[in-house]
Amino acid sequence: MKILFCFLLVLWAATPARSQSSTATGTSSAFNPAISVNGLFLGYYQSDLLMREPVFGHEHEGEEIELAGEHGHGLADETGLHVQEVEVRFTSIVDAYFKADMVIAIPGTEGVELEEATIATTHLPNIIFKTGKFYGDFGKHNLLHTHAFPFLDSPLINERILGGEGLNEVGVGASLLLPVSWYSEWNGQVFNGDNALFNSANGNDLAYLGHWKNLWDVNDDATLELGGSYTFGKNEHTKMTQIFGGDLTFKWRSPKPAHYRTFVLQAEYIQARVNDGLDIESVGGFYVLMQYQFARRGWFQARYDVLGLPKIEAERDIRFSGLLALVTSEFSALRLQYNLNREGGRNIQQLAVQLNVTLGAHPAHAY
Repeated sequence: MKILFCFLLVLWAATPARSQSSTATGTSSAFNPAISVNGLFLGYYQSDLLMREPVFGHEHEGEEIELAGEHGHGLADETGLHVQEVEVRFTSIVDAYFKADMVIAIPGTEGVELEEATIATTHLPNIIFKTGKFYGDFGKHNLLHTHAFPFLDSPLINERILGGEGLNEVGVGASLLLPVSWYSEWNGQVFNGDNALFNSANGNDLAYLGHWKNLWDVNDDATLELGGSYTFGKNEHTKMTQIFGGDLTFKWRSPKPAHYRTFVLQAEYIQARVNDGLDIESVGGFYVLMQYQFARRGWFQARYDVLGLPKIEAERDIRFSGLLALVTSEFSALRLQYNLNREGGRNIQQLAVQLNVTLGAHPAHAY
């Protein structure tokens, strides 16, 4: 009887009580953040050097590297084996009023950068306020962390127009759910304006962003999303920079659970207009991508990129991409991607294989 009593006592002590808020050290663990680590490991081949000439007349040795995707957010610069990026994320409910999210990125094997650090409100009806450093709600791709990219690299328009790090700055924002019969969300945000397209010499100048997202149920198995984005601010010439964007996304999932069939068709257009005091230069482009899940763990994807509208076709940069993915679980994936780049009259081929691994609890990605 004593042995049974001791066993039950040990079992009770080892089971966390719902009402307990203390640990053996006397410190509550109820509000400890969820921590995750994501690693991207890359094997890469490139047939020739990509020029990646900067847009808007930036100096070749000045802004080019940043606009071409520094900080390990894209493919590597040369053939070989690489650590594409390691990302550490902390997510927690602060209290009944706020939640916090922090992302620290280690691009390649050198350097550490604060990618995001935000505080957002909770439980306010139909509106969310957010402050900190975060990705601006511009279009679809700009919101994504590297491990959540549909392909191993960014679309050309995001990489070359918005920059290697995208629109990611310190700011404040509000997200409002509009009172209509379908899902409609308006985001308004204000940033420091530190992006290379803004970067006013007057430190008091800010950048402003608006995004309108609409989502409809086509039927029980499919949705259609339409969004529009606009951001503006003063540039280094104290003149206006404006960026326009539009995106369209169709998603379908088979209603039969055992079929594992999913189809996504997405397109996004971005155009930037920069006034340098002498002229207004305009550069735009688009991408169209398709994702098809043909098996429980198998995906096939294709993408078509164009940069340089409305230039004549011979002056545009064009890229065709194909990807095959083995997604073993929500925590790991093995992806093989091929790119054919056409720029300056040259055809440049890229081949990359990526291992994407996540450790720990990771919050769900945006729909």
